[in-house]
Amino acid sequence: MPSRPDQPWRPSRRTVLAGGAGLVAGGLLAACSGGDNKDTDAGKTPTSGSSGDKSLVALFDTNTTVVAGSEQRMTFGVGDAEGTVLADSPAKLRIEVRDTSGKVVGKTQTVARHNSGLPRGYYPVLFTPPAPGSYEVATELDGRPVTAAFEAITADQMRVPAAGAPMPDLHTPTTADHRGVNPICTRQPACSLHAVDLADARTSGKPIALLIATPAYCQVAICGPVLDVLLDGRKPLGDRLITIHAEVYRSAKQVEDDPSNAPLAPLLDALHLNFEPCLFLIQPDGRIAKRLDTIFDAVELRQELTALVG
Repeated sequence: MPSRPDQPWRPSRRTVLAGGAGLVAGGLLAACSGGDNKDTDAGKTPTSGSSGDKSLVALFDTNTTVVAGSEQRMTFGVGDAEGTVLADSPAKLRIEVRDTSGKVVGKTQTVARHNSGLPRGYYPVLFTPPAPGSYEVATELDGRPVTAAFEAITADQMRVPAAGAPMPDLHTPTTADHRGVNPICTRQPACSLHAVDLADARTSGKPIALLIATPAYCQVAICGPVLDVLLDGRKPLGDRLITIHAEVYRSAKQVEDDPSNAPLAPLLDALHLNFEPCLFLIQPDGRIAKRLDTIFDAVELRQELTALVG
């Protein structure tokens, strides 16, 4: 069933067996490996920094998704001291990004909370890392300084297709052909975004929105809500946009039997995707216009879909 708004929302680390993938720092796929199983948190590296009873929580994979040299979208939440994202958070945060010497890099920015259609808010920070290496985002919560660290990597280290790259010619499960994925939608009721195969959509000459998420097996209250946001957000665009939802796991039964060893759907392996949710916005020419990692609200989605459709 879709994630419940009252569920604790805490990015965690968990062993994910996907072609030998290990612990994923800050990635939500690691937090979505089924049911009510407890986090192991083995080898955890901090993705949030706290001061007092509040923390700044990175809602993305802090080690493998930020690329130096181009503008990056990074999302953060306000959490309690243990990193559970809170429903009540400031309307705005004043954000600085610093390098390892403590020097402020780029412009200080005031970032508004986004929470339209979501149970909790987030803050999308745009930043262009000047070089690979370690950085931290800094702000104040209740008058106290808090930080969250992340790494910037080189473009050739980014395995997941990013903005500007061609979307690989891949198939997605449909109602006509499950392609070994069962079920093809874990939302209750199942969503209507499984009629078209991605490979067929690529030949349509239309823009495509592809969301990879698993509502039933998400331990954070975001997988179901972002799918619902997409279902609503696509309506004004009618047939000018092809919208597709793809599940994360091959088999619900295997997730329920042994979540730590449940195989991922072929699409995730092909995209080298070790986190979710992930929304790919694909231009008619097949190139990726943008990738929205882990979270988006109705306002941000509307802006991005409008730009995509033109």
